[in-house]
Amino acid sequence: MTKGGGKRHLKRYVVSKHVPISKKIAKYSVRPSPGPHAAYDCIPVAILLRDMFHFARNMSEAKRILYERNVVIDGRVKTNRKYPLGFMDVLSLPKMQLHYRMLYTVKKGLRAIPIDENETTEKLCQVKNKTSIKDGLIQLNLHDGRNIVLSKEETASATYSTHDTLKISLPEQKIMEKYELKVGNYGFVTSGRWMGMHGSIEEISAHGTKKTKTVTLSTPEGEKIVTLYRYIFVVGNKSPSVTIEGKK
Repeated sequence: MTKGGGKRHLKRYVVSKHVPISKKIAKYSVRPSPGPHAAYDCIPVAILLRDMFHFARNMSEAKRILYERNVVIDGRVKTNRKYPLGFMDVLSLPKMQLHYRMLYTVKKGLRAIPIDENETTEKLCQVKNKTSIKDGLIQLNLHDGRNIVLSKEETASATYSTHDTLKISLPEQKIMEKYELKVGNYGFVTSGRWMGMHGSIEEISAHGTKKTKTVTLSTPEGEKIVTLYRYIFVVGNKSPSVTIEGKK
């Protein structure tokens, strides 16, 4: 007989590098559901509640929190314990008045950073691809699996390019602002040696493709770092448009 569907389990020793759980306490962990983020680049919401926030002592309590509709992600209530949380996702616990944005941090990987309530209605998404669809309209494919179809008027005057960042409203998904990947704008490093670092874009190499050319950033501390073009996520024009690091 052939195999029916994908695996439903995940052993702890192969979990995502972002999941801060012990490999030897138990054999299995929560396998992320297929969704907006890759399995190796996300944290299941139940793991966040139990092992990172310590709001639950076990998985049963984590399920109870979710089933009572206490968790809001990107403006919508989620009850699936396996739902994957990834970069730039907005997490809210309204009854506790707690709000977070998922961001990469230096050396620790993906973490939930506290934000103010007024930031929970906006999210930054990077344009990964553009496609032409029926009636000559343009569809923007974003980094978290979203698709935004531009109207005829927007399509006629569209200036969106891959690697641009859009600030969208939640949960309506309306485009509020656009940030281009160019010199002078503010970039955030999403992978590689400098993951979690951020700063003003000083130089973009003129040679190579988008996979091989590099970008030079100047951090707030005055340090110069060089990383690949495809690792840069623009978070604002001259300064970050959202909170991108925790309080010190």
